[in-house]
Amino acid sequence: MSSLLARFAENIFWIGRYVERAESMARLLHTTETYARNAPEGSEWQRVLDLYKDGTRFVDARGEVTAQSVANFYFLDRENPSSIICSIRYARENARSVRHLLSTEMWTQLNIFHAEMGELKSRDIQSPKLSEALKSIIIKCQAFEGIAEGTFLRSEPWCFYEMGKYIERGDQTTRTLDMGFDRLQVSEADPVASVHWNVLLRSLAGYHAYRSCHPAGSSPTDIATFLLHNTEFPRSVARCIGRVSERLGDVERIHQGYSSEAVEKTRRTLEFSLGTGPGGNFTSNSLHKFLDQLQTELGSLSNGIANAYFNYEEQAS
Repeated sequence: MSSLLARFAENIFWIGRYVERAESMARLLHTTETYARNAPEGSEWQRVLDLYKDGTRFVDARGEVTAQSVANFYFLDRENPSSIICSIRYARENARSVRHLLSTEMWTQLNIFHAEMGELKSRDIQSPKLSEALKSIIIKCQAFEGIAEGTFLRSEPWCFYEMGKYIERGDQTTRTLDMGFDRLQVSEADPVASVHWNVLLRSLAGYHAYRSCHPAGSSPTDIATFLLHNTEFPRSVARCIGRVSERLGDVERIHQGYSSEAVEKTRRTLEFSLGTGPGGNFTSNSLHKFLDQLQTELGSLSNGIANAYFNYEEQAS
């Protein structure tokens, strides 16, 4: 791959990651807002900061942890690279560099989305309006994904777009499961339990898919297993890893058999970790450690792809 193509591949990879990140963050905030309605002020929102290890940075920037301050931090804070507004801005910046490789519809949707994000103010996401604002973000991200699915030429750029999207999606599924699982460690007779697993599944757009597999009853183990291993569910970790593997295979065929030994080793390690995880007998603590491991290995796979395909100096030499 030439130096120029390496740059384009990186741009497209990160478009996939950033749009998926924006949607996942909106889903997580929407879930938190639902959980927090009957909780002490700030307690549920602290969990989001802990999940992304942003506690110290947040306190330095904004001070007290409240629903409004955390929502602003992850929604509209232009200094927070994990915020929704930054993710959409970064996606558009990358798209502008590869405008000639994207469909007109993809570029138009992302451009409008970016402009609408720029018009939002803190008052637009205050408590009574926060839920609807987050739903709107999710719908706009899904619209972009649908447009990409229907208009993006199935060539090498598409492969890198999908790699980025599914690495990000797998990572975000582990984070959402990690955040919600300990709430499910209660008796199934507890009426609060059904609310919690319902919200967790809906936060990953998985309620109806889960119900089709488990029409009656539910358990924390079933939910975690579904989100980790059900390859028919688009947001399961197994499905995400499988799609990345497929696209890596496509790129290998495009490059007439070239593949990165380091990437392949990392990919196989990730598959092995998922397949030999805690099984059906896990606690909240053991699942947390397992999900941390998966997050680390997904990060390693992303870095490996970057080193193999986006290393401009090496590609040019």
